[in-house]
Amino acid sequence: MHHQLHSFPVVCEQTLLTLSRHPSRIAFSWPGGSLSYQGAIDLIGRMQSVFMRLGLQPGTCVAFLTANRADTWCAGIAAQLSRLAITWLHPLGSLDDQLFQLADSESQVLVVDAAAVAEGGELASRADGLRHVFTLGPAGYGADLLSAIEAAGQASARNFATPTDVATLNYTGGTTGKSKGALRHHREYGGFATAILADFEIPERASYLAVAPISHVAGTKVLPTLMRGGT
Repeated sequence: MHHQLHSFPVVCEQTLLTLSRHPSRIAFSWPGGSLSYQGAIDLIGRMQSVFMRLGLQPGTCVAFLTANRADTWCAGIAAQLSRLAITWLHPLGSLDDQLFQLADSESQVLVVDAAAVAEGGELASRADGLRHVFTLGPAGYGADLLSAIEAAGQASARNFATPTDVATLNYTGGTTGKSKGALRHHREYGGFATAILADFEIPERASYLAVAPISHVAGTKVLPTLMRGGT
C-alpha cells in the first residue's frame, strides 16, 4: 500500500530544491557557454510553461533525441514537473529503433536536437501518434522550443507530479530480442539520486564530465553532482 509519509519527494521537485540552494554557482558548462543554478530554474520554468500550454493529459509521454545539452536536461525536468512521462531515444540508435520506441511508448511529443540528429525530420514525419514536434534551434520541421520559451516569457517552475504518476520509460538494449520499456512511477524513481550518493564518493563541488550520453546511465549522475553543489 502506498503512503505519502513514506515517499521521497518526486525527483523533479528534488531538482528544484537542489538548484535553489546555490543560485549563483555554475550548474552546467560547455565550450562557449554556461548556465547557473538559478538560470537552470528559470529555464525549467519557461519550458514547463510551454509544455503546460499543450493541454496534455497526465502520463502523456515526451520523447527526447538529442546530444548532451543542458537545455535538454532541463526540458526533461520541466516535462516531469508537468505530470508528463519522459523517454530518451538513444542518440546512436537506428531510425527503425527510434520509430519502434516512439510507437511502443505512445509518445505524443518529440524534442529533437536538430543540429546533432540528421534524420530528425524523417523521424518526425514517419512517426505515428506524434502531436507536437519541437526542435532545439531552428529547423525545417517542428517548432523551435528555444524560440517558444522566449515568447512565453518568465514563468515560475512548479511541481504538479505525484508519487503515483509515471516518471520515466527507459528502454533496454534489446539483447534478448526487441527492446523493452521499463516503466517507473515517481514512487519508484524518487530515491535514485540518494542511492547514487550513498554508493559513489562524489566530492563537494565536483566537476562531472558527461562523456557518455546523458540519455542513459551517464545522466543519472547529473542530479547527484548538483546535490553536492557541483557542475
